[in-house]
Amino acid sequence: MGCGIDISNCYVWLEDDGAGGKGKYDKVKLAHTIRKVLHPHRFIRGHQMSKTTKESPLRYVEKELQLISLDHLVTFDREGIILDVNEATIQAIGRTREELTGTSFAEYFTDPERAYKGVGLVFETGEVRDYELVMKAKDGTETIVSYNASVYRDQKGNVVGAFAAARDITERKRTEKSVLESEEKFKAISSSAKDAIIMMDDEGNISYWNEAAETIFGYLVQEALGKELHTFLAPRKYHDACRRGILIFKATGCGAVVGKTLEIEAIRKDGTMFPIELSVSAVKIEEKWHATGIVRDITERKQAEEERETLIRELHDALAERSRSEKKIQDLQRYNRGLVEASPDPLVTFDQKGIIMDVNEAKIRATGRTREELIGTPFADYFTDSEEAYKEVMLVFETGEVRDYELVMKARDGTETIVAYNASVYNDQTGQVVGAVGVARDITERKKSQQELQETIKRLEEYTSHINSIVATMLGEITEKK
Repeated sequence: MGCGIDISNCYVWLEDDGAGGKGKYDKVKLAHTIRKVLHPHRFIRGHQMSKTTKESPLRYVEKELQLISLDHLVTFDREGIILDVNEATIQAIGRTREELTGTSFAEYFTDPERAYKGVGLVFETGEVRDYELVMKAKDGTETIVSYNASVYRDQKGNVVGAFAAARDITERKRTEKSVLESEEKFKAISSSAKDAIIMMDDEGNISYWNEAAETIFGYLVQEALGKELHTFLAPRKYHDACRRGILIFKATGCGAVVGKTLEIEAIRKDGTMFPIELSVSAVKIEEKWHATGIVRDITERKQAEEERETLIRELHDALAERSRSEKKIQDLQRYNRGLVEASPDPLVTFDQKGIIMDVNEAKIRATGRTREELIGTPFADYFTDSEEAYKEVMLVFETGEVRDYELVMKARDGTETIVAYNASVYNDQTGQVVGAVGVARDITERKKSQQELQETIKRLEEYTSHINSIVATMLGEITEKK
């Protein structure tokens, strides 16, 4: 058998535990008394309350609680009528004890019906836990609170009222909302990214794996999570260096690849090795170092580089005596070197009307405007064809995403940049669409390169045709002389 308490003073009646022992009076600490009140499943009928006390039992305890509790404490009867409150409740609601006592507990909340249901629930079940309500003060201030409540009994064991304690959780709710919105934005960004986004925990294991990572490496997210990153994705030749590096990284957050962009090799699920561009950053979470890696498959780029190198050699062999061809080769070489230099992609978020909400540094550089100048203005204003850009805005909210949507970005100085946009919507904590994230890949050089290459091939064909014509003429003359 458990122990009952008599809250008219700080004595309790300790009953026997079933072994035949007799009960006795004993003193307990006030905190212990309060815990008994707050945990009704441990509360049983105690000794008869003092008949000589001039104050109600809970009134006595409440005086003590005022000294130690910052929570809102209140007692009410079966009808939900307030019997007593503590100073924290008085301050929170902005009314005196006299104004509160005798009024309905439910009327001090934005949803009285839900509050009244909570009153009924505590008398029906004996207690409620973490019952959320929004308290409404006299001046209109609203406070989100979480209530714990339990019934209390008279000396005969009859339920006569309930004791409730509320904890202010307003800031916690705001934080939860902010975290959820940040998570949704990150999911939208990582989902729309063509690059793999991979996170590594402090033990060197994979803790995040986006859709692009699935496409690039061939592993589904459930196959990748929890795997030791370096042995999972890196060729064996890198393993020893990786093991040494992870020890340094765990201790310092530093490493040979942190803060750099490197071209290395990786392994797909099918065992094939391929070239990647890797950028790594470190972040400290709960005093432990974690890493985020951005991985870009540069197989096509490397193939294009090899193809261009081959073409350059062919052009050089065929047009070695022509200075214009030599200059063209030099231009192509400079262009080819420029392709190796990776630059961050412009990123922008906008609402359902196409108004810019935020931008990154790459977008600022691309448009030649400050963040303050961009935010609050139409997304479509920064393209040569604003109507086409506005269509992209509408399309992403109609379909949820767009892929490789080509536009021409216009900078302040008149510079035009051809970009391919990937965009997707993101939601708030209720699941409602609140905006979209767009990521632009600069494809200007690729477009120009294609045009220049076609022009060069055309000139080469014309030159070859001309040479063939000369050779044919010479052969004809030789034949005639014979």
